[in-house]
Amino acid sequence: MKKLNEIFKLDKRTIHQILLWLIGGLVLVFATEFLLRGSFEDVITLIKEKPGVVLANYLLILMLTSIFFLVKRKYMVYFLSFMVILGVAITTFFLMKVRGIPLTFSDLYSIGEAMEIADKYINKTMIIIAVICLAFLIAVAVFLYKLDCDTKRFKLINFVLIFIVSIGFFSTVKSQQSKNIMQFKRWDIPASYKCNGLTYSTVESCVKYIRKKPNDYSQAKIQEIKDKVDKAEASDNRTLNNKKPNILFVQLEAFMDPTEVKGIKYSEDPIPNFRKLTQTFTHGMASAPTTGGGTVRTEFEVMTGNNIDYLTPGEIPYNTILKSKYYNSVATTLKSEGYKAHAVHNFQGNFYGRNNAYAKLGFDDFTSKEYMSNYELNEREWVKDVILTKYIEKALDSTKDSDLVYTVSVQGHSSYPTDAENYDFPIKVSGTLDQKVLNQMYYYVNQIKGTDDFIGELVDMVNKRDEDTIILFYSDHMPKLKIFEDDDFYLDKYKAPFAFYANFDIEKYDIDEIESYELSSLMFKEAGLKYGPMERFNTYMKDDPEFSKMQDLIEYDVLFGKSYYINDDEKAKKNTLKMGVEDIVINNIETKGNKMIIHGANFTTNSRVYLNDKQVDKKFIDENTLEVDKIDNLDTISIKQIGRNSVVLSSTQDFKYSDLQASK
Repeated sequence: MKKLNEIFKLDKRTIHQILLWLIGGLVLVFATEFLLRGSFEDVITLIKEKPGVVLANYLLILMLTSIFFLVKRKYMVYFLSFMVILGVAITTFFLMKVRGIPLTFSDLYSIGEAMEIADKYINKTMIIIAVICLAFLIAVAVFLYKLDCDTKRFKLINFVLIFIVSIGFFSTVKSQQSKNIMQFKRWDIPASYKCNGLTYSTVESCVKYIRKKPNDYSQAKIQEIKDKVDKAEASDNRTLNNKKPNILFVQLEAFMDPTEVKGIKYSEDPIPNFRKLTQTFTHGMASAPTTGGGTVRTEFEVMTGNNIDYLTPGEIPYNTILKSKYYNSVATTLKSEGYKAHAVHNFQGNFYGRNNAYAKLGFDDFTSKEYMSNYELNEREWVKDVILTKYIEKALDSTKDSDLVYTVSVQGHSSYPTDAENYDFPIKVSGTLDQKVLNQMYYYVNQIKGTDDFIGELVDMVNKRDEDTIILFYSDHMPKLKIFEDDDFYLDKYKAPFAFYANFDIEKYDIDEIESYELSSLMFKEAGLKYGPMERFNTYMKDDPEFSKMQDLIEYDVLFGKSYYINDDEKAKKNTLKMGVEDIVINNIETKGNKMIIHGANFTTNSRVYLNDKQVDKKFIDENTLEVDKIDNLDTISIKQIGRNSVVLSSTQDFKYSDLQASK
């Protein structure tokens, strides 16, 4: 007994450390939930209505911070672990304000993209505050480091406490899940976080990143599903369109109908062109896999027919799955029917790794911002959408074959300033809502008016061409506006509008309910074309009572498994993507005084001139002419298109200057 008493003897230092651990955990659980929910009232409501969820998160925080018991410099390590958890919560707070989606493990794969557009959300004051806070943290850490260290790395009492806390955590979670109080809502990440608590949900996003094979996954089971799909397809007597029309997907950044918002009036309709389409063609609201941000999640669903809910929370498949895997998409399906596949986007070509992802999805070429000229920027320095029509037409003109053109717009991107009354936009806004809300809407509606102008121009361009063409306009997600921060807001923040247009006769369908991943199926149906593998499954099996279970198996099979479901002739093949529709060409160089005039073709304002493999300043004259200062001992010349982070998207060969001289 004496020996046992000595083992569990608590000195003042140990008691102090345990109290710090317990009280610090309480502070963290309250702080993290406040940062997630945005108000003290919501935290109090959580404590009253879901004490088990609060307890689970508290116990998990204790488990995470218990690492400090293992080291000598306990106070410094505890401080750092405390600040890491708090830092994650602060990041989530910021991301909820910017994009409406909390921090997940998958965001680690998108740090580069986040930093690239951070300047659109972060001002100088925020940077100064961040620097001051960082300096403070370093100072505190150094101070704690210099404190006397504990002589014992670990005590038995600590082990016992951690053991008890761990048992308590797992028991609490199991109990809350059995009562359906804690549940993972893969279709709604913010709701899932608020249901289960921030700390638990963040850790869960890490655990769920581990790919798990469904229990009943096998070749026989997949073949059973495939046989059902094939049988249903054989009984489908629809008539196919032998003309093979051009297929245009146009993803509209953060597009919605502003007139659906109550309490706001507009001096004119912000979206007359889109509204006109809804009066004549198939249209509706599609359930998007994201809200406020996460553009490429919707993009992946539409292009592949996959339900992204089956991936890990917040996952960007362009940065994970498509890093190395060639994958079936609308592009591969249509290319097997003789189509050429083009992508157009008025932003950086390697943002979200699109230049790589589009290659993996089977696209032939990709025209990004770096391959565009004479575009205008809006007040937030996003490229205005009206430029897209020109490059969609270039893609259509580049071949005599039928074309797929997949386009992603950007003008309507957040952030939306709350001081927008300082701008002078044509569409005026008035109403009874909060002034900051009205200011945001004033900015937003004038941006999507630009998107709507692009819709009108694109329709006019298509009408002038002697080619059958069908267009699907769809929103990637609802905008990140203050009005959507209210959980009881009457509009569904996960429903985004879509509408078709065609310059030939197509059916008009009444759409009651549709998911974004079903839009490609609907496009093939409207166009009268053969379905791809996922389109077949989504079309013929969606009303089956076992659809969800089958979808889980099929998506695991095609994304991570053996691809038993995909026919050999449909499997994605190695593919090379060309940046830009037309090659950049250098024909000759003309010397005039101390200037060199470079003559060629398909130059853009984003072209960079390299003399002797060093970048030099250039003047863009037009798409056929660039001007640079003459240098001595010039040997080679090349032109490169540079993406974000100085990545070379494409380059001409290194030409010998002597071979290009036209005159001196």
